[in-house]
Order: sequence, then structure tokens, then C-alpha cells
Amino acid sequence: MRAGASGLALAALLLAAACASAPAPIDQRPSRAILRMPPVDFGPPGDLRNPPQGPFQPNAYLRACPGMRVSNAPLMDGERWLTEFKPIIVVYGVILASAPVNDVCLSSGYGQRDGRLHAGIDLTNRPPGIVYSGAPGRVIEARNSSGYGLNVVLDHGHGVYTRYAHLDYFAPGITPGVSIGFGQPVGQMGATGNAQAAHLHYEILTGNIDNPSGSFGLTSHDPFSFPPYEGALQAGY
Repeated sequence: MRAGASGLALAALLLAAACASAPAPIDQRPSRAILRMPPVDFGPPGDLRNPPQGPFQPNAYLRACPGMRVSNAPLMDGERWLTEFKPIIVVYGVILASAPVNDVCLSSGYGQRDGRLHAGIDLTNRPPGIVYSGAPGRVIEARNSSGYGLNVVLDHGHGVYTRYAHLDYFAPGITPGVSIGFGQPVGQMGATGNAQAAHLHYEILTGNIDNPSGSFGLTSHDPFSFPPYEGALQAGY
């Protein structure tokens, strides 16, 4: 797929959503506020290198799950809203949603947990929600893996990948080699693999996929560590 062209198209899309008003104070932020993003034209209809945008509209805010200890939680206020949440981030030139499912709370952050690296973030809601692609890309894995259960790995170009793990099922058409647009369904959050409850385990990975360990040989990153996409900072909600 033309990763550069898709990234520019998504950037234009997000910039079009920007407005002059400043975000609401964090204590006034509704849990379901979203960044309204109009459809984007990725190219000629039917061009598989330019799959259409899906229905996903990212939430503007995220909070840590109430009533539970959240390991490696980012900074948050007294109501557990993440004070520096960036819904749209830039990862080595690729524009990504940092939480690709709606109306969730953060149940675990990125970092050391129980003596080992938790290589992503955990997001949950009830009932379990639909999981969406965080950026345009190509499906390179859709399989059942030990620990991760049903999981999908997308290649976004520029050496950037995302993993969506513990899914209950894959969305129709999610098979290796298929191109996917931003915000297209990947599956539904579930409790497959070693999950103790239904949630999405989301990873941002970088490196060369052509290594002996494949996606497990890539380098993981904290989704909250990347800079925001500036065009989304004052987006309407």
C-alpha cells in the first residue's frame, strides 16, 4: 500500500477536524467525547492500495478504570482522567490512534508488571467493544498465539506496526495480506489467550519484521510516550 500517501491523507483528515476552540477543562470532559472526523478520500474507488476509512471516531479523553489498581498508570487527576492523554499520535511519521476502541478505560499501562515487561496497554469496557485499526495498513498476522490469544498485527509502513490481542473473534475479511483503512473493524475485544477478563491489549511496535521471531522480534513502545499530532490538539468534540 502507499503508506506515505495514506498517512498524508489521514493527516489532512485530522487537520480538517481542527477548530479554534480550546479543549474543555479536564474536570468537565464527558467520557464519550470524540474527535469528529469526516470521511477521507484515499484514492480511486476499489483501489485496494487505498482502502476506505472505517466508522471509528477516537475518544478525545481517557481515564484509568475506577475502583482498581492500574499498573504503570500515566498522570491522572482526582477523577482518574489521564491529564496528558493524546488521542492521535505520530510514530516515526505514521499517524496513529493511541486507543483504537471507544468508551474504554485504561486497566494497565506499559512497563514492568509482575517482574516482566507488559509490552502494551490494556483497554476495557462493558460490554466488550469493537476494536478498530489505528491507522491505514496491511494485515500481516491474524492468528491464535500463545498468551496473546486471537491477535492481529498490522503493518503501517516506515517500520511501524500495531498489535491487537486477546480478541474474541476477527472481523470479516481480516486475513494476512489484506489492506485496511483507518478505523476499520479488526475484531471484538475478548479474553482469549492468558487474559483473565475481556479487554484489548494494544501494542505499538517498530523494527524489521523480517527477523527470526517475526512480530515478536519487534521493539515495543509506550503509546503514551509519542508526541501528539498537532492537527488533532484542538479538534472538535
